[in-house]
Amino acid sequence: MDRREFMERSMLGATALSVVTLHGRTSIRAGENTPGGTLQVTTDAGATVTAGDVHEHLRSLGAEWVNPNRTVDTFKAGGPETVLEGIAVGWLSYFDSLRKARELGCNLFITHEPTYYDHLDRDQSVFVFETAKKKKEFLENSGMAVLRCHDVWDRVPEIGIRDAWAQFLGLEKEIEARIATDRSKGKPFCGVYEIAPIKAGELAQKVAGKLAVFGQNAVLFIGPEDKLVRSVAVGTGAITPFRQMVHDLKADIVICTDDGFSFWRDGSLAIDMQYPAIVVNHPCSEEVGMQKLAEHVSKKFPQVPVHHIAQKCMFHAVSPSNGP
Repeated sequence: MDRREFMERSMLGATALSVVTLHGRTSIRAGENTPGGTLQVTTDAGATVTAGDVHEHLRSLGAEWVNPNRTVDTFKAGGPETVLEGIAVGWLSYFDSLRKARELGCNLFITHEPTYYDHLDRDQSVFVFETAKKKKEFLENSGMAVLRCHDVWDRVPEIGIRDAWAQFLGLEKEIEARIATDRSKGKPFCGVYEIAPIKAGELAQKVAGKLAVFGQNAVLFIGPEDKLVRSVAVGTGAITPFRQMVHDLKADIVICTDDGFSFWRDGSLAIDMQYPAIVVNHPCSEEVGMQKLAEHVSKKFPQVPVHHIAQKCMFHAVSPSNGP
């Protein structure tokens, strides 16, 4: 089941990763003393590594839930035969991120989201735009391979997207519950957690404070700020189905993303229900998971330099000028 069909544990250490700053974005240097976990990561440090080796390893992590014939986790440029000089990991293969990766000596870019602005990267109409054509030409001329790691990494326990997001928010006590339509194997896309009683507005402030490190200095909030909440539901990236998170998970408040929450549909229902909802920028909810992906790849393939290309909130709020 892939993400569009919406409905164990391991924590790996890392060898040191370089710090990359891109247009004001910063990444965190990975420590070497991160607790070990259940996934086994043994590699001959002297062996040559290809893009195919990385692809096969990542695919193996999701063997239980990813259909290899129905997944977006494929090469978007280059191929498995590419002998690796360096690996860059980023949430999205922005053109400037690809160029930065090449400057760092990387010839493999692992991206979580699409390269050509379409979930399947098959929409040829995008090449009417000059920047899309130039991006493709850059990849062809540079020899850089681009591999998407999406369907797998969303659901890898603890270090994958959903669990990394929950950990970042400080959510620890998960309540056993599952959305009724999610009959898939592996980690559910959504989860609900017990929290100490807090007013919904105060929780929103705490979430906003945590997100500041990613350049999002405010969150969107709908519903009564003074409602006392004791459980919170979170999703995975754009999979934050408001109705199911409320009805099936029975959460007191939900944290959704702006790519998974429809304001005319979900927002209007939340207002009529007097139900509190927090909305954050999609990449901010997944950046910690991408950092953990870089750490994991670095540990698995220590003979290849790995760089985390840190990315931040896709927008910034503009306030009206105080002048005339």
